[in-house]
Amino acid sequence: MINYQELKKSGLSDKEAKIYLVSLERGPETAPMLAKLSEIVRPTAYVVIENLIKKGLMSSITKDKKVYFIAESPEHLLSLIRLQKQEVEEREREFMKLIPELQAIANLKGEKPKVRVFEGKEGLKTVIASILKSKTKLIYSFAPVDQLFSLFPVKEHGELMASPRVQKKIKAKILYTSSKGPIYKRRDPQNLREAIYIEGKRFPFKCGIDIYDNNIAFYSYKGAIMGVIIENEDMAATLKTIFELIWQSEDKK
Repeated sequence: MINYQELKKSGLSDKEAKIYLVSLERGPETAPMLAKLSEIVRPTAYVVIENLIKKGLMSSITKDKKVYFIAESPEHLLSLIRLQKQEVEEREREFMKLIPELQAIANLKGEKPKVRVFEGKEGLKTVIASILKSKTKLIYSFAPVDQLFSLFPVKEHGELMASPRVQKKIKAKILYTSSKGPIYKRRDPQNLREAIYIEGKRFPFKCGIDIYDNNIAFYSYKGAIMGVIIENEDMAATLKTIFELIWQSEDKK
């Protein structure tokens, strides 16, 4: 025997499905009886019956001064489903027309920057993977090497970032601090890398930063380990300018 839960798939509410099925099984019945058989309080049952009548799924007759309600043929329910389908398709068509305008609004220059937050060491790996998947050909990096290698040992970081970066022919310009002093060659064509050592005691880097395309990636290696990617053209351009100012100043030394 059909369950009223199955009828709900047609778009009827829980109570509408109950009353419609009871009415279909019983034939003409008064509202109080339909309420009792459906286990729905009487005031609510009247509202539900009225809704079913509006949907064309029930009608009423008067007999011996009493009003009886009758469920209409299931074909009416099929017609309702088809009508709902048409309405959904129409809403979809109307919404499709709006998509270009909505996209234009989303892409307006000066809109709020897109910010994504990633937690833990695995989150930082996701940030790095995102950079490697981008179309960038140059990464500007502020790197606190001691913090970086405490979380990602040299070999692991090489496999995670350096080697894939070289394979993808992405160049890197790095301003870095290190307790061991300079550890990278100033220019390293083989590794597509230029690097300038910054004295950490005078100018400590508290986090790592990668700037690529219109994005800025921040890395927190201590305490609450996390990564943040901010997508904003103006912010990225400004940080690149700051990077170049430092680079050119240090490059003259």
